[in-house]
Amino acid sequence: MQTNAARNGARGATSTTAWLILAVLLLFSIAAPLNQFKVPPIMPILMQALNLSVSGAGMLMSVFAITGLILALPSGFILQRTGFRTTGIIAGGSMVLGAAVGALSKDNTTLLLSRVIEGVGTGFMAVLAPALIAQWFAAEKRGTAMGIWSAWVPVGTAAMLIVAPALAQSAGWPAVWWVGAAYAAVMTIIYLLVVRPAPAVAGHAPSAPARAMPASPLRNRKIWLLAGAFGAFNAAVIGFATYMPTFLTTERGTPLAQAAVLAGIPTLVTIISAPAGGLLSDRMGSRKKLFVFGLACSIILLPLTHVMSNAALVALLVVTGLALGLIPTNIFSAAVEAAGDERLGGLAMAVIMVGQNAGMLIGPVIFGALAEGPGWPVAFASLGVMAAFGLLCGWLARVR
Repeated sequence: MQTNAARNGARGATSTTAWLILAVLLLFSIAAPLNQFKVPPIMPILMQALNLSVSGAGMLMSVFAITGLILALPSGFILQRTGFRTTGIIAGGSMVLGAAVGALSKDNTTLLLSRVIEGVGTGFMAVLAPALIAQWFAAEKRGTAMGIWSAWVPVGTAAMLIVAPALAQSAGWPAVWWVGAAYAAVMTIIYLLVVRPAPAVAGHAPSAPARAMPASPLRNRKIWLLAGAFGAFNAAVIGFATYMPTFLTTERGTPLAQAAVLAGIPTLVTIISAPAGGLLSDRMGSRKKLFVFGLACSIILLPLTHVMSNAALVALLVVTGLALGLIPTNIFSAAVEAAGDERLGGLAMAVIMVGQNAGMLIGPVIFGALAEGPGWPVAFASLGVMAAFGLLCGWLARVR
């Protein structure tokens, strides 16, 4: 059986290849949020075109998470058994198919079905990429690598926040779906041409103990607590991202394109803060301090966005983005390390994805129901409660 030193040595010897694979993984992964987050910036257009209520439109985001929640753990086992190539085909192919079905949809039911199919792709992607990164990068560089990869969500989200409103208004909302399908198709091909497992892992012949490893992350309390923290983080952030453009448009009269850009400021900032958070955690030797700090800040910052004027909102959202970027990077790294062996990274991330998809499912539903019922102030206040639950889980997780 390969020792950790041997595997780390192999990774060091192939560092150029490792960084190339990281770049391709990042570009491939961006296809997932590019398709997932095309709804929020054009939600008012979809509501009018399909005659949807606020909560009904929010289901286009929540239903995306249902498949991801169901498949989170199975995707880890599928990756373990079938390998990175087959898992990549499932991830990319599902996004292409789902986006194409969505573009051809004539009613809300078909569009919801397409979102479920797209959710399959995102679920597999979130397990696939960190598992590969864990194998190609040694522990002392893993936070930096995870931090760079963590930009997949903010980059994909920001791209849609900027492009989707103009594209939907000029060419119709299905054009946004076709763009997502085309990007996913191109990047799936590039992934299959370039990406492969790390040499030491590809040549590893499992021994009896290795065969017993796959179930261990499922019994790891630390990883489940990290999943709870990440789930609460996603509930708050996805609830915010889903409805902030609609709030600014309907309650403040902000033009849709401007509202989408405002709502996307935290996402844009995390493109910088996520890699910086990974690099900082490598140097500090601590993942927990940074993601706990980010969650603590979120308790205050996210609810405040409701009461700020648009001018003051810009500064607040920049600070919010700085705090939010510290969370995913360090939870991903902490989960892989808590598994005890990088070959278990896929299963560890599968547990984290249970939390992520649960949060993505619950957050928009709670926020939408509160916005329609008690009103927007209560809905925004709920974001602080969600972040507080995440802080509690993160604090209890005994990770470095």
